[in-house]
Amino acid sequence: MEAIKLVRQSLFHPFDFFYDIQFEKRAKLINAVAIMAFACVARIVSLMLSGFAFRTREAVDVSVPIEILWIVIPWVTWAIANWAVSTIIDGEGKFKDILISSSYVYLPYIVLIIPVSLLSNLLTLKEISIYGGIYYFMYGWMAVMLFLQVMIIHDFEFGKTVGIILLSILGMIIMWLIIVMIYGLVNQAIVFVVNILKEIRYRS
Repeated sequence: MEAIKLVRQSLFHPFDFFYDIQFEKRAKLINAVAIMAFACVARIVSLMLSGFAFRTREAVDVSVPIEILWIVIPWVTWAIANWAVSTIIDGEGKFKDILISSSYVYLPYIVLIIPVSLLSNLLTLKEISIYGGIYYFMYGWMAVMLFLQVMIIHDFEFGKTVGIILLSILGMIIMWLIIVMIYGLVNQAIVFVVNILKEIRYRS
C-alpha cells in the first residue's frame, strides 16, 4: 500500500513527493528497481502491441536485452552524471536519492505507453497527430517530473536547475561515447586474439 501511495503521489503531487524523498527519506531502492522493471516490461509489450502502421520493427525483431538496456542505461547514467555535476555545484542530493527519485520519472511512461500502443491499432496514418500528441504529452509529463526532481532534490532555483540538467545531459553523452569506445576497443581486441588462435591452430 505504501508503494502504491508513493506512485500516486509522484504522478499527481510530484513537488511534495520529491520533497519527501529528500527530507523525509520515504522512498526505497527496492521500489525504484520495481518501477524500472515495470518500465522495461512496458516498453517490450508496447513494441509488440503497436499497430501495424505505427510499428518501427516487427515483434520478432525485438531484442529483449537491448530494449532493457534502452531503459536502464539512461536511468543509471543520468543518476551518475547528475550526481557528479551536482557535487561540483553544491547540490544537496545524495546519489541514492537521485537514483531512486529518477526512477519515478518513468511512471508516466509506464502508465501511458501500453494504452497508446493499443490505441495505435485503431488509428490510421491520417490520425497520426493524435498518436503523436499523446506521445508528446507523455514525454512532456516526464520532463516536468525530471525538472522538479532536480530542483527539489538539490534545492536549486529555476535557472540553476536548467543549467545542471543541461550539464547532466552533456555528462551522459560523454559517458555513452566512452562506453561505445571501450566496447569497440574490447571487441577489436577479442577479434584479434581469436584470429591469432585460429591461425595458430591452422598452422599446428
